[in-house]
Amino acid sequence: MSGITARPEGVRLDRCDLFLDYVGHIWDPGDVTMTRTGKRATKEQRAAYEYLGSRGDSLALWVRSTGPIDAYESHLPVEVHAPLEWLSFAIASRQLSRATALAIYHRLVTQLGGSITTERVVTADERILRGAGLSHRKARAIREVAEHADDGLLDPDKLAAMSDTEIQTKLVAVAGIGPSTAQMFMMRYLRRPDIFPAGDLAVRSAITTFDRLDRRITPKAAEQRSEPWRPYRSYATAYLWGYVWELHHTDEGAGMDSSFVRARPKPTAGRSVEAGS
Repeated sequence: MSGITARPEGVRLDRCDLFLDYVGHIWDPGDVTMTRTGKRATKEQRAAYEYLGSRGDSLALWVRSTGPIDAYESHLPVEVHAPLEWLSFAIASRQLSRATALAIYHRLVTQLGGSITTERVVTADERILRGAGLSHRKARAIREVAEHADDGLLDPDKLAAMSDTEIQTKLVAVAGIGPSTAQMFMMRYLRRPDIFPAGDLAVRSAITTFDRLDRRITPKAAEQRSEPWRPYRSYATAYLWGYVWELHHTDEGAGMDSSFVRARPKPTAGRSVEAGS
């Protein structure tokens, strides 16, 4: 059993009164050797829980009531095994419904002969890529990603040797990949523990609600706010997303003040893709 069983000293409870009634009956998460999905918590998951739960801020209260989580879970039902597959799905699914994105991705795999590889993408006629349902811009972006294989972006071993900053810098230099896609790639595919998507609307909305701000926090301010959560900002992000989901999908959360919060799909198990722009 974790030593985290009581409210942190010095926390201004008035700053998070909107959810104290809800978390009050589950303050002690029980067996913190297990995640909420019933899996045994890893050493990293327990360490992130202990660390974030002891920060003495409003997020810490939510962390302590939730217990350990898997920060790398995703909600999209497509398995990927290589960086190019992940990035191709991220690009193909942008601004599309889940069903449409999945259909296009499966057609793309079929059009390329059963798998998405660097050689097949680079040598494929654009009509083949467009035939899967991709727009000209998305087809061009996927091809450009494949053409950057020499940068090490598609080599798991080379990626493992790069810092978070180096990976993001290389990715956003590719047409069609923005900061959000780069951050989700590092968090969901590479499973990096200290990624923080400061521009994410749900993240910013949750911070705004927790800290009782008058206006939604800006990306720059959110980045600064995340500093105390290093080196587990991927976990802090997942806890913030979890709060938003609970707020919109439980009876307890239905009556809370949600003026600054918008729903985000609840993550489920699996090494899947969560795409951004």
